[in-house]
Amino acid sequence: MNTKLSKEKITFVEEMAGTLERAAGLPRMGGRIWAVLLISEEEYLSAEQLMEQVQASRGSVSTMVRTLERIGMVQRVTRRGDRKHYYKAAGADALMHAELASIALFIQLMETGQRALTREDHRAAARLGEIHDLMKFFKREYAALLERWHKTKAGS
Repeated sequence: MNTKLSKEKITFVEEMAGTLERAAGLPRMGGRIWAVLLISEEEYLSAEQLMEQVQASRGSVSTMVRTLERIGMVQRVTRRGDRKHYYKAAGADALMHAELASIALFIQLMETGQRALTREDHRAAARLGEIHDLMKFFKREYAALLERWHKTKAGS
Protein backbone atom coordinates (compact mmCIF):
# COMPACT_ATOMS: atom_id res chain seq x y z
CA MET A 1 0.00 0.00 0.00
CA ASN A 2 1.07 3.53 -0.69
CA THR A 3 2.36 5.53 2.27
CA LYS A 4 0.06 8.41 1.20
CA LEU A 5 -2.83 6.48 2.71
CA SER A 6 -3.24 6.72 6.47
CA LYS A 7 -2.92 3.59 8.58
CA GLU A 8 -6.70 3.58 9.05
CA LYS A 9 -7.32 3.82 5.31
CA ILE A 10 -4.84 1.04 4.60
CA THR A 11 -6.68 -1.10 7.16
CA PHE A 12 -10.00 -0.37 5.43
CA VAL A 13 -8.54 -1.18 1.99
CA GLU A 14 -7.15 -4.50 3.22
CA GLU A 15 -10.39 -5.39 5.03
CA MET A 16 -12.35 -4.64 1.85
CA ALA A 17 -9.97 -6.85 -0.14
CA GLY A 18 -10.45 -9.74 2.27
CA THR A 19 -14.20 -9.28 2.54
CA LEU A 20 -14.78 -9.25 -1.21
CA GLU A 21 -12.49 -12.25 -1.59
CA ARG A 22 -14.49 -14.24 0.97
CA ALA A 23 -17.95 -12.97 0.06
CA ALA A 24 -17.72 -12.73 -3.73
CA GLY A 25 -14.65 -14.72 -4.72
CA LEU A 26 -13.05 -11.55 -6.08
CA PRO A 27 -9.24 -11.44 -6.08
CA ARG A 28 -7.87 -9.28 -3.28
CA MET A 29 -6.50 -6.78 -5.79
CA GLY A 30 -10.03 -6.10 -7.03
CA GLY A 31 -11.15 -5.33 -3.49
CA ARG A 32 -8.17 -3.03 -2.98
CA ILE A 33 -8.88 -1.10 -6.16
CA TRP A 34 -12.58 -0.72 -5.35
CA ALA A 35 -11.78 0.39 -1.79
CA VAL A 36 -9.27 3.00 -3.00
CA LEU A 37 -11.85 4.37 -5.44
CA LEU A 38 -14.46 4.50 -2.67
CA ILE A 39 -12.28 6.44 -0.23
CA SER A 40 -10.61 8.75 -2.75
CA GLU A 41 -11.52 12.43 -2.55
CA GLU A 42 -10.88 12.61 -6.29
CA GLU A 43 -13.90 12.06 -8.53
CA TYR A 44 -11.93 9.48 -10.49
CA LEU A 45 -8.41 8.04 -10.60
CA SER A 46 -6.15 7.10 -13.49
CA ALA A 47 -4.71 3.62 -13.88
CA GLU A 48 -1.33 5.09 -12.87
CA GLN A 49 -2.80 6.55 -9.69
CA LEU A 50 -4.39 3.20 -8.88
CA MET A 51 -1.07 1.43 -9.50
CA GLU A 52 0.60 3.78 -7.03
CA GLN A 53 -2.14 3.54 -4.40
CA VAL A 54 -2.36 -0.27 -4.37
CA GLN A 55 1.32 -0.85 -5.22
CA ALA A 56 0.56 -3.12 -8.16
CA SER A 57 1.73 -3.57 -11.72
CA ARG A 58 -0.01 -2.06 -14.73
CA GLY A 59 -1.12 -5.53 -15.85
CA SER A 60 -2.63 -6.38 -12.48
CA VAL A 61 -4.53 -3.09 -12.24
CA SER A 62 -5.66 -3.34 -15.87
CA THR A 63 -6.97 -6.89 -15.42
CA MET A 64 -8.81 -6.05 -12.22
CA VAL A 65 -10.43 -2.82 -13.43
CA ARG A 66 -11.78 -4.72 -16.46
CA THR A 67 -13.21 -7.34 -14.11
CA LEU A 68 -14.69 -4.67 -11.83
CA GLU A 69 -16.16 -2.88 -14.87
CA ARG A 70 -17.71 -6.10 -16.14
CA ILE A 71 -19.47 -6.78 -12.85
CA GLY A 72 -20.59 -3.17 -12.50
CA MET A 73 -18.51 -2.04 -9.52
CA VAL A 74 -16.29 0.38 -11.45
CA GLN A 75 -17.01 2.75 -14.30
CA ARG A 76 -14.52 3.97 -16.90
CA VAL A 77 -14.43 7.74 -17.32
CA THR A 78 -13.02 9.69 -20.24
CA ARG A 79 -11.68 13.21 -20.16
CA ARG A 80 -11.85 15.35 -23.25
CA GLY A 81 -8.44 15.65 -24.89
CA ASP A 82 -6.86 13.03 -22.59
CA ARG A 83 -6.13 9.50 -23.79
CA LYS A 84 -5.61 8.05 -20.31
CA HIS A 85 -8.18 5.78 -18.75
CA TYR A 86 -9.81 6.96 -15.55
CA TYR A 87 -12.01 5.01 -13.18
CA LYS A 88 -14.55 5.71 -10.49
CA ALA A 89 -16.51 3.54 -8.09
CA ALA A 90 -20.00 2.79 -9.34
CA GLY A 91 -23.05 3.96 -7.41
CA ALA A 92 -24.14 2.73 -4.02
CA ASP A 93 -26.26 -0.01 -5.56
CA ALA A 94 -23.35 -1.53 -7.52
CA LEU A 95 -23.06 -4.58 -5.26
CA MET A 96 -26.74 -5.37 -5.67
CA HIS A 97 -26.51 -5.03 -9.44
CA ALA A 98 -23.48 -7.32 -9.45
CA GLU A 99 -25.43 -9.83 -7.36
CA LEU A 100 -28.40 -9.61 -9.71
CA ALA A 101 -26.12 -10.33 -12.68
CA SER A 102 -24.71 -13.34 -10.84
CA ILE A 103 -28.20 -14.61 -10.01
CA ALA A 104 -29.25 -14.26 -13.66
CA LEU A 105 -26.27 -16.42 -14.66
CA PHE A 106 -27.31 -19.12 -12.17
CA ILE A 107 -30.87 -19.06 -13.51
CA GLN A 108 -29.55 -19.63 -17.03
CA LEU A 109 -27.23 -22.37 -15.81
CA MET A 110 -30.04 -24.20 -14.02
CA GLU A 111 -32.17 -23.98 -17.17
CA THR A 112 -29.29 -25.42 -19.21
CA GLY A 113 -28.93 -28.22 -16.68
CA GLN A 114 -32.65 -28.94 -16.76
CA ARG A 115 -32.57 -29.25 -20.56
CA ALA A 116 -29.71 -31.75 -20.27
CA LEU A 117 -31.74 -34.09 -18.04
CA THR A 118 -33.86 -37.00 -19.17
CA ARG A 119 -37.37 -37.80 -17.95
CA GLU A 120 -35.87 -40.40 -15.62
CA ASP A 121 -33.66 -37.85 -13.81
CA HIS A 122 -36.27 -37.04 -11.15
CA ARG A 123 -33.96 -36.25 -8.23
CA ALA A 124 -31.62 -34.16 -10.36
CA ALA A 125 -34.58 -32.30 -11.83
CA ALA A 126 -35.88 -31.57 -8.33
CA ARG A 127 -32.48 -30.24 -7.17
CA LEU A 128 -31.99 -28.04 -10.23
CA GLY A 129 -35.61 -26.91 -10.11
CA GLU A 130 -35.32 -25.85 -6.49
CA ILE A 131 -32.16 -23.83 -7.14
CA HIS A 132 -33.78 -22.30 -10.23
CA ASP A 133 -36.89 -21.29 -8.28
CA LEU A 134 -34.84 -19.87 -5.42
CA MET A 135 -32.69 -17.80 -7.79
CA LYS A 136 -35.77 -16.47 -9.59
CA PHE A 137 -37.24 -15.53 -6.18
CA PHE A 138 -34.02 -13.72 -5.21
CA LYS A 139 -33.93 -11.92 -8.54
CA ARG A 140 -37.49 -10.59 -8.04
CA GLU A 141 -36.86 -9.63 -4.42
CA TYR A 142 -33.51 -7.93 -5.07
CA ALA A 143 -35.06 -5.94 -7.92
CA ALA A 144 -37.90 -4.88 -5.61
CA LEU A 145 -35.40 -3.91 -2.89
CA LEU A 146 -33.45 -1.79 -5.35
CA GLU A 147 -36.63 -0.08 -6.51
CA ARG A 148 -37.60 0.69 -2.90
CA TRP A 149 -34.06 1.93 -2.22
CA HIS A 150 -34.22 4.37 -5.15
CA LYS A 151 -37.67 5.61 -4.07
CA THR A 152 -36.43 6.09 -0.49
CA LYS A 153 -33.31 7.86 -1.70
CA ALA A 154 -35.31 10.15 -3.99
CA GLY A 155 -37.61 11.04 -1.08
CA SER A 156 -34.82 12.07 1.28
